[in-house]
Amino acid sequence: MKDLMNSNQGINRTGMMASLVDSLETKEGAEALTPPSEGFSSDLGENRIRYMREAEPIGSMPKPGKTKGLFSNAKAKMSPTRTLLMDKLGERLAFERSGVRLYEALLSKYHGSANKDVLPPLDQLEHFYEAELNHFTLVSDVILELGGDPTAVTPSADITGVASCGWVQVVADPRTTFMQSLEVIHMAELVDNACWELLIELARANNLEEVAGSFEEALEEEREHLENVSQWIREMSLNKDAINELQLSQ
Repeated sequence: MKDLMNSNQGINRTGMMASLVDSLETKEGAEALTPPSEGFSSDLGENRIRYMREAEPIGSMPKPGKTKGLFSNAKAKMSPTRTLLMDKLGERLAFERSGVRLYEALLSKYHGSANKDVLPPLDQLEHFYEAELNHFTLVSDVILELGGDPTAVTPSADITGVASCGWVQVVADPRTTFMQSLEVIHMAELVDNACWELLIELARANNLEEVAGSFEEALEEEREHLENVSQWIREMSLNKDAINELQLSQ
């Protein structure tokens, strides 16, 4: 590891210690040419609060559709718990869609890696990809059964779609390695597990035991994903033959 780190010397010059003289001159120039700003950082917080009070909400919930399914009576359709459930179902759908894209990109990283001997088994990666796709289909079907529209973007779905964009961008970036991408997958799996747990509770709060049961099966699969991804990261991090997957030597 010591030799590996020594080989990097002179490549990364982002820190001020790379050239103290130039760094001090840059600092002095910035101070001389930048006029001091008035006010304090607390002013930014006050402005944020002002904007919050004036801003419109992020999206809205679509009207309940006509159905004879699980939410067939009008009272159930308009209940607050039903509305929250439909919003979170939209969120889950958006997240699982991102999950599918993440694993698609991870599989590309696998096929593009030069040293596949240190990577996880391809069949397991493909299995996890298929599970994410199945979870997307499951949530879509449940939304339809409840009289909703899977193509509608709920407020939580909108937020989740934007938040997960960063993960997809990292894994799809041609500069990132399989290992770096796998660490992003790990972040997504942690969130995924927690959100499925809440969704199961919401389904039960709406007396949808069968739906909750199907979600529990999905949660068990997601727990398997998380456990395996965590183990792969530990094994690769402690395997000196896999260190190059971190790109530390470039």
